[in-house]
Amino acid sequence: MTKVQLKDCLDRLLQKSQALAQKGEIPVAAMLILEDGSVFLDGNAVEEKDDPFQHAEIRVLRQAMAKTHGRYLKGAVLLVSLEPCLLCMGAILKAGIKDLYYVLDDEELGALSHYHAFVDDVLRIHRIQDDRFLPIMKAFFSSIRNREKKPSL
Repeated sequence: MTKVQLKDCLDRLLQKSQALAQKGEIPVAAMLILEDGSVFLDGNAVEEKDDPFQHAEIRVLRQAMAKTHGRYLKGAVLLVSLEPCLLCMGAILKAGIKDLYYVLDDEELGALSHYHAFVDDVLRIHRIQDDRFLPIMKAFFSSIRNREKKPSL
């Protein structure tokens, strides 16, 4: 992936993350690019659907699999605004994704932060530095903490 392509993808992920945060959804966005150039962009829908499995990565994987009528996405590239959790990493590995790009580390629930060894020979991992994403994530979780602290009347 060229620097120009990567910047375009990151810009699109950022826009999606911002839109998710504005509607009260966890601002994690994912973009999947198939070898044929097809692009799938989606975000978490955990809050909207009240479903803990509606992660951005799972959603784009499902969309791509529906388009290809298959369960493997060999050669595909996945970009995510937050380090994938263990659930998503399992799905990424099962789908046969070639490259994973992610922006923010998730030291609490991130699969790579805790289990990096099991993906080293299967998946090329690229950590991207982009300071635009952290303020969105911090603001979102700060607003949740503030909501939880307010006393009920």
